[in-house]
Amino acid sequence: PTLPGDVRDKLREMGEPIRLFGEDLAAIRDRLRMLLARWDVWKEQQEKGLVDAQMEVPRPDGMVESSAPSSEARVEITETTYTHAPQELIDAREIMCKYSLGRSRYRLEMERRRRRGMVRWTRSKKRARLFDKDDDDDADDTFGSMYHGDSLKQDSLLVKDLDDNCEKIYSTIRNQALEGSQYGDVRPLSAVCTSSLGNDNHLDYTGPLPKIIATGGWSGGIKIWNGGNDHRDVDGGETTADEAALDLLGAKNIVHEDRIMGIAMRPYLTSTTSTEGLTTMVASASIDLSAKLCKVTLNEDAASDSMDVEDDGNKAKNNQHLRYTIEECAHLKGHAARLCSVAFHPTGKFVATTSFDHTWRLWDVETSSMAEGKELLLQDGHSREVYGVGFHPDGSLVSTTDFGGVVQCWDLRTGKSACHFLGHARRVVCSEFSPNGFQLATAGDDGTIKIWDLRRRRPSASIPAHTNLITQLKFSHSTSSQNGEFLASSSFDGTGKIWSTRDWKLLSTLEGHEGKVMGIDVLDGRDCGVVTCGFDKTLKLWK
Repeated sequence: PTLPGDVRDKLREMGEPIRLFGEDLAAIRDRLRMLLARWDVWKEQQEKGLVDAQMEVPRPDGMVESSAPSSEARVEITETTYTHAPQELIDAREIMCKYSLGRSRYRLEMERRRRRGMVRWTRSKKRARLFDKDDDDDADDTFGSMYHGDSLKQDSLLVKDLDDNCEKIYSTIRNQALEGSQYGDVRPLSAVCTSSLGNDNHLDYTGPLPKIIATGGWSGGIKIWNGGNDHRDVDGGETTADEAALDLLGAKNIVHEDRIMGIAMRPYLTSTTSTEGLTTMVASASIDLSAKLCKVTLNEDAASDSMDVEDDGNKAKNNQHLRYTIEECAHLKGHAARLCSVAFHPTGKFVATTSFDHTWRLWDVETSSMAEGKELLLQDGHSREVYGVGFHPDGSLVSTTDFGGVVQCWDLRTGKSACHFLGHARRVVCSEFSPNGFQLATAGDDGTIKIWDLRRRRPSASIPAHTNLITQLKFSHSTSSQNGEFLASSSFDGTGKIWSTRDWKLLSTLEGHEGKVMGIDVLDGRDCGVVTCGFDKTLKLWK
């Protein structure tokens, strides 16, 4: 019901207050909507057998029905209750656990090397030695020495290379300017994402791995744009692109029935040895209560077909002659309210969505279809609308944020809440894990970026970044060309900004949009390209 009288009658029927202090008609309708959403979520959990026998049943007619035998003394549950996980979720947790253990082992070993090299490198600058050479030569080489000369020399050279590369990156960013601008849609663009290699750089696929950009807007469509060079040329010095940046490579004008609020691209993985050729996947979340997975496939006939198109004054390419085709492959339905954000797990096998129904869900990518999306996990725990979501680079944790200013970190391997952070004054709408694995960046309506230390479970930095709501955060890639050395942010104040991750100082301000900047992402490579999309319907590239 939407009419004031119908809303009032429905609240009275449910036994709820007709109006709370300070509520207007819109707030009353929102409160009724959330009450009905909680009832729908409870019914869904009851059908799957996930409701405890002692839990109270929130009936929409206002009555409270208990599934336990009636008694005069009501039993109150004060302990945290757990539900039995289905076999599909157990298998998914085993996959994530094996993946995260291997990734964390490699990341921690690299961190140890950098720390040892940092000690050697900083002390060598002061003309001092880390160890006594005679003592080290006398050490037993059977088990090795912690400060063995050869290994320490390699570690110190590694740190020196990182410092030199960081100086080049910061110099490049300070000289960034607007490279190109393109109208992306007839309505405002709300989300943007770029392709990445993920954590598995040893791809078996021998063909090209182009950098592409995906955008979603209020019209409900998805478009693919040229991002420049090939991913394999990231560490190979200067390269040239075959086509101009921001050229339209693929489009599907109608994916959702309403506005797209979040978009994410699946990283290139070792599974790209498919006989179908190079494929990737784009996930989108919309306010039409659903998310969709779209397969982006290289169109083999695009080049030959485009030669046959007559140049008759209409020079706009139709979708059949674009380089990529976008095909819907899964429809994820189940949320009781509008969706906000979407993110792929580093393995590429799972995707997470957040919603205004106070929950976030985990879906299986490989078994989902257009007929039915395979839901693995429905996780509640937030008292307000859930908006932001981000996965740890190891694949072990996921962070979610809500409109109450709460940041939750969940352990995907056990299903428990690992920790939570409080510190934002208003809504928190985005979260992003750093490639170093022990820092989490969050931002929202208060215009500040907060950096949380996951080891100490407390904030390590607070950046007064923007004068309005911050829409998106993105760390640079973990490849050797960027190494997570900077953080990009976009805001409703009409700017994008780039920050150093070493001291959190401002490196560059991207000014060019004629309104709100809705999204931002980073292109892999030495040129440190950044893409932004805005309320002015444009997609901009900065290099």
